Amino acid sequence: MTLITYFIIGLLAAIIGALPLGTTNVAVINTTIKENIQNALKIVYTAALAELILVIIAINFNMQIENFVDMNIWLQYTIAFILLGVGIILLLGRKECVKDENEDCIIIKKRYNISKQMLGFIQGLVNPTVLIYWILVISYLNKKMLYLNSTTGYLLLVIFLISVFLGKVITLFGFGKFSNVLKVKMKHIRTQINRVIGVLLVCVSVFQFTKLLYY
Repeated sequence: MTLITYFIIGLLAAIIGALPLGTTNVAVINTTIKENIQNALKIVYTAALAELILVIIAINFNMQIENFVDMNIWLQYTIAFILLGVGIILLLGRKECVKDENEDCIIIKKRYNISKQMLGFIQGLVNPTVLIYWILVISYLNKKMLYLNSTTGYLLLVIFLISVFLGKVITLFGFGKFSNVLKVKMKHIRTQINRVIGVLLVCVSVFQFTKLLYY
């Protein structure tokens, strides 16, 4: 029963974390539309593997990261400034892209010629938002539901990591499989999502500055 619990929780957490329309999701959709699902899967598998690295980091160092941030006020200000900067960029920034017949931005222009596997791995690994998500998830699970740390049984950790990998792959495969449907519905959606995220990040940064200055 414990194995099933770890598996289900890992699967659901990975699916929820992969649902927001991020760079990896868009890359999978674009690759499927422009090429085929087989090439998109090259991105999917390596992105899922890279996310496992972030999950392992979160499992082993979530308490240390939380304590380090709490004890270093300069880091809290740095995080607040970064959130504010990213929020403003998402609100005002414009991306160079290739447009379809409806003038929709369907793919960001490539600046570097790298393989699909490397693209997926980089997008999966260099993703602070996903790392923060897993730190929060694992911190919550440790307090409310189950234990995930370096002392957790090897078999339970393996089951959890396998379920995370499967959840990520299933979700990204779904984005690729329904890419043609999503393409029709994606008109301006990326810009709108970026602006919503930008507003949220600015609000979070303002809240963080207020907390640091007055509490």
